[in-house]
Amino acid sequence: MIETAKVIKVEKNSIIVNVTSTSSCSECVMAGHCSLNSNSQTIIPKSKEIDVKVGDYVEFETPKSLNATKLSMLLYGIPLIIFIGLTITLINVTKLGNFWSLGISLASAGVYYWLLNLYSKKHQEKYSPYHVRKVDPPTNVNFERMGDLQ
Repeated sequence: MIETAKVIKVEKNSIIVNVTSTSSCSECVMAGHCSLNSNSQTIIPKSKEIDVKVGDYVEFETPKSLNATKLSMLLYGIPLIIFIGLTITLINVTKLGNFWSLGISLASAGVYYWLLNLYSKKHQEKYSPYHVRKVDPPTNVNFERMGDLQ
């Protein structure tokens, strides 16, 4: 999905942008319910060949392999399954008691998040926005509704 955004801050290796959501929001099922319609800030890795300053507009594309269902399962579904499944298993199979079963299950979900963090740092280029390029300001954005994006 291609997004257009206004640069609000330029750092050494990244740029911080306000997403204006002009590309495919009208075709999206979640149109009108998404946080991109509000004042949404995003951090984008800055490539060496692009020269942007505050106030410029950039266009970036997110990876096609990165979809909401996959992210939701990784961030919420799997840890919930680990937590509930391990809690029920420990309570029914062992004689640890409720408190220890909950604690071990919570720690296991924490270990999952730690491993996911290590994996995502190792494969950051796979999950980061890419194809950032400088563009002219979009003409089909209602800047009065977008607040401080002007």
